[in-house]
Amino acid sequence: MGDFIEIILSNKYYMILAACLVGIIIFFIIKKTIKLFMYALIILIAFLAYIYYTGKSVNSVVDPVKKAVNKAEKVIK
Repeated sequence: MGDFIEIILSNKYYMILAACLVGIIIFFIIKKTIKLFMYALIILIAFLAYIYYTGKSVNSVVDPVKKAVNKAEKVIK
């Protein structure tokens, strides 16, 4: 492993290639993260729109979900 790093650091073309690969990897990680946040935002907006149009309170919508999750936890245990 040490020889591999030494070879990369000793040749400027390998360093440029490694820097490009690291840049591409970072770009795709950031892209995936932004996409995840966009999906979460869309789900949150849809949830808030549902609550607004139905006129229900947040607790009346969330309580059945909490009960279902507790029931599922008991089944799993």
